Amino acid sequence: MSSLPNADLLHDRATIPVEPVSARDRRPRVAGAALRHQAITVRRYHEDDGALWRHFLTSSSNGTLFHSLDFLAYHSPERFHVHHLTFDRAGKLLALLPAAIVSEPDGRRLLKSPYGGSVGGFVLPPWTDAVTTLALVDALKHHAAAAGLDGVEMRVGPGLYDGSPNDQLSFALTASGFTLACRWLTHVISLPSSPQDVASQLVHKRRRNYIRSALNQGVRVATAGPEHLPAFYRMLERNRAKHGARPTHTLSDLQRIFQLTPDRVRLFACNLRGEMIAGALVFELNPRISYLFYLCHDDRFDRLRPATLATLRVAQHYSRHGVRYLDLGPTTFDDLRVNEGLARFKEEMGAVGFCRDTWRWERSA
Repeated sequence: MSSLPNADLLHDRATIPVEPVSARDRRPRVAGAALRHQAITVRRYHEDDGALWRHFLTSSSNGTLFHSLDFLAYHSPERFHVHHLTFDRAGKLLALLPAAIVSEPDGRRLLKSPYGGSVGGFVLPPWTDAVTTLALVDALKHHAAAAGLDGVEMRVGPGLYDGSPNDQLSFALTASGFTLACRWLTHVISLPSSPQDVASQLVHKRRRNYIRSALNQGVRVATAGPEHLPAFYRMLERNRAKHGARPTHTLSDLQRIFQLTPDRVRLFACNLRGEMIAGALVFELNPRISYLFYLCHDDRFDRLRPATLATLRVAQHYSRHGVRYLDLGPTTFDDLRVNEGLARFKEEMGAVGFCRDTWRWERSA
């Protein structure tokens, strides 16, 4: 530890006309005004496009680890019928969409993004204008219909996942006939520029007392390598089992993710006299935001509140590295019921609620 082949191609491409626009641009855009009336071409991703995908994702405004095909490769090839798409106009790449064709229990076939990550949807460059966003959604619908699919579903992260937070995509989806199928509340910490300010400015006094007590009794937090995943996962399984649940990932999934994206996943171990008593697993989504995906502890050490200390150290680590936000994950799910104890913990660590929305469009018969 250290201190802190998809051969079943439905349609390779579809070209959708876009209406001309008369409004003037007021800032630099992804496509010039003279191009915005031209058709958008939707293409199936090919393995030769890998370098292009990675470069576009890295330079995008809202792309995350969950849009990375390197990350998504942790799923076995036979698990999903992947159907990744690229969108271009006049030879200029406008957007990416990681997706898969998923069969519903009633037999309907939907294009879903994400299919194996927490969030999906379009990956867009900075300053994509509203008209282009509308045209991209329309192009996606035409592609799905031409491919014989019954609809499209996408779950998108909070607006702050974007380098320039906005609700433009939500508007475009609504205006194009998508409906809000589900809304989850996810708690996010806005990190101060100085790690020393995390506890004093954000953390509730009661939590600060827990942290002080744990430190006085010798509890320490350090980053840990993937060799510590089995011990972490045993704790995680026990914690989830108390609530009749299981972790989203298997141990082998997490080990595979570490292998595929070693620079984008980090394990924090909370130790007492050399024994891991709590841990946190973080996905580093992009330079602005990290996601504390798993937090667990050993029940034998409840009195030390080690998860509180672990969360503080995670927040301080990312504040020190210039990350703006730490997502602590959903506090509600499909039933919209708030887990009050979980919400209180996150809020006492300085987090506030944002929405993670699932949008759905179904093709008429």
